[in-house]
Amino acid sequence: MTAEPTFSPERVAVLRSGALPEIRAALAGLPREELAAWLATPEGEAVLRAAFERMPERYTGGITDGPRTARWEVARPPAGTVAYDLVLTEDTCDVREAAASGAPAVTLALDAVSFVEMASASAQGMDLLLKGRLRIEGDVQLAIRMESLFGLAEPGEPG
Repeated sequence: MTAEPTFSPERVAVLRSGALPEIRAALAGLPREELAAWLATPEGEAVLRAAFERMPERYTGGITDGPRTARWEVARPPAGTVAYDLVLTEDTCDVREAAASGAPAVTLALDAVSFVEMASASAQGMDLLLKGRLRIEGDVQLAIRMESLFGLAEPGEPG
């Protein structure tokens, strides 16, 4: 049995911070496999959940045909999937644990590393989609707008 990967308290604090430039710097040079293994730990799961909890702060608004629900399914093999519904309106984002009932307008499914890359603007959703790391079911137009709805800049630009 291998030991769980550990990150320094400083790196974990940065990953929890929500500060995109610092998160990108903390991720730079980190092997994808190492990050994936850490995100499958309870501490990694807590960082993913914190990212969802911060989403209302980053929401720029703009859904005029709402409310619209976007479901995010973030796979963390061998651990379980973290899944949240974002209920979006013109000026609010309500984050909820994914509901067992009710169909969302769109479902975005990706691995935990790809989610962290997208949420930190280290990678763009379209690139992840083209690489097969992001699957979209439902309203593709809404999915395409996700980055702009949350103020995520192009990689390398201020976030």
